[in-house]
Amino acid sequence: MEDEHGEPEIAFFELSREALPGALGISLYTSRDGELQRRHLRDDQVLIVLKSHKDLFEAISTGVPSSVYLDGERIAGSVFKAMLEIDLGIPLHQPRLIRLEEPDLH
Repeated sequence: MEDEHGEPEIAFFELSREALPGALGISLYTSRDGELQRRHLRDDQVLIVLKSHKDLFEAISTGVPSSVYLDGERIAGSVFKAMLEIDLGIPLHQPRLIRLEEPDLH
């Protein structure tokens, strides 16, 4: 969609069928323009624009969508963000195990 300056920006949409009100989604396509986009995009305000992995990473980090539709296939937003981090060479943070002391029951 276009912002107030006429520049294209990444738009999120509300997932109306999700259990959480206000859950956001985003649709992305691997081809610049094709039949799939034309079938899905029936809104005159939506534009197809090329965005870099960095642009997508910034948008995903800001909007935090729960679902990403990549060429119409749904994947978790967290999974897509991890895919972008790998492509951008950002190290993935591995969870650190924390062992708690055994409680003294005596």
